Amino acid sequence: MLQQIRKLFDQIGRGDSVEVREEKDVRMISAALMAEIATADQKVDERERDALVRLLREHYKLDDETAQDLVTRALANRHEATSLYEFTQTVNENFTERDKYLLVKQMWEVAFADGEIDAFEEHLIRRVAELIYLPHGLFTRARAEARDDNAG
Repeated sequence: MLQQIRKLFDQIGRGDSVEVREEKDVRMISAALMAEIATADQKVDERERDALVRLLREHYKLDDETAQDLVTRALANRHEATSLYEFTQTVNENFTERDKYLLVKQMWEVAFADGEIDAFEEHLIRRVAELIYLPHGLFTRARAEARDDNAG
């Protein structure tokens, strides 16, 4: 997946300023990590895909077509991922603690979207939270808020 993401960055980044390229990198990393949650149980429920699109659209202020395209690319390229460490390194270099909290909350929202939390989804979110050094209190708060948002 990382090779595909790099190729995608090369294609969409030509002519962009450094700031714009970095923002696109951050969006792709967020989409890729959320796509991993959507596929952790070996199936992508339509509700999870819809949640992915909605979260990217709202958080990054994207139009629907751009968010759909980002999700499609993230889901299609996820098989080429070599390591969570490369994703989380980018997160650690570019995200504030609040951004990290929001990413983990969004990952929980994708996991809750189909009405059930798979053990693989939970394990993956927990692992990402550890790798991005999100304090445990914020991890549990993100889960609780995502659960409450999903219930309401």
